[in-house]
Amino acid sequence: MFTALALLGIALLGLLQFAPSMFAEARGLMDGERLDMLGARAGIWGPVVIVTLMTVAVVASLIPSAPIALAAGAAYAHLWGTVQVVIGAALGALIAFGLA
Repeated sequence: MFTALALLGIALLGLLQFAPSMFAEARGLMDGERLDMLGARAGIWGPVVIVTLMTVAVVASLIPSAPIALAAGAAYAHLWGTVQVVIGAALGALIAFGLA
């Protein structure tokens, strides 16, 4: 386990050394004004996509739900992002329970 973490750390440091422009681009994606603009441009489809992705992430456990929750909070603020994530998680739980 420790060896795998050490190799992962070395790989990340190497990536940071050789591809700093990639991280600069990722930082630009998390700009508050840009996220507000993307949320406004998405209209009603933004929350629908967040709820759908969260529902699928709960039903199909192969998809991690944490990045979806973080994206919802970043794009729609804490309150509305949380509301969307909770609705998606509840729908996913209902579907998973129905399938079981």
